[in-house]
Amino acid sequence: MSEPRTRGQTITVSQAAALLGRSDRWVQGLVKSGYMDRAQRGEYTLVGVIRGALAYYEDQLSKNNKAAVASRATEARTREIELRIQERSRELIPMEDAKAVVGEMAALVRAELAGLAARYTRDMEARRALEEVIDGALGRIAGAADKAGAALVAGSSDLEAERET
Repeated sequence: MSEPRTRGQTITVSQAAALLGRSDRWVQGLVKSGYMDRAQRGEYTLVGVIRGALAYYEDQLSKNNKAAVASRATEARTREIELRIQERSRELIPMEDAKAVVGEMAALVRAELAGLAARYTRDMEARRALEEVIDGALGRIAGAADKAGAALVAGSSDLEAERET
């Protein structure tokens, strides 16, 4: 807060309002709030007006920053609660659980297809040709699974777009 100064240039309420681009009432509100002091009745020092306005705006900026921080904290808490609710309602599962299920399914597919050629034919030439087709399919599946896993880790929600590229 500024201290009254008897020396220095003094200005009226109207001049202070014009200087600050505000109304007379607004300037009087700053005086009432303690941001400015009167030099004499209806007059204020120029330095006191400027310092008072600066102090007021610094206070407003500080209040706005505190409100923004509080708002971000509230948003983070809300998001955390939403995630917990989704997890409890089984709309959301931990990444480790998803990877484990995909890994188990991939192992099951590989195990089933590994013996398919031998069950299909005893002809070694046909068996080798079928094994090559199966190995190619398993390789493509593994590549697609790697891309999908990378998309999940990166947080991509559009796995269809990942498959198309």
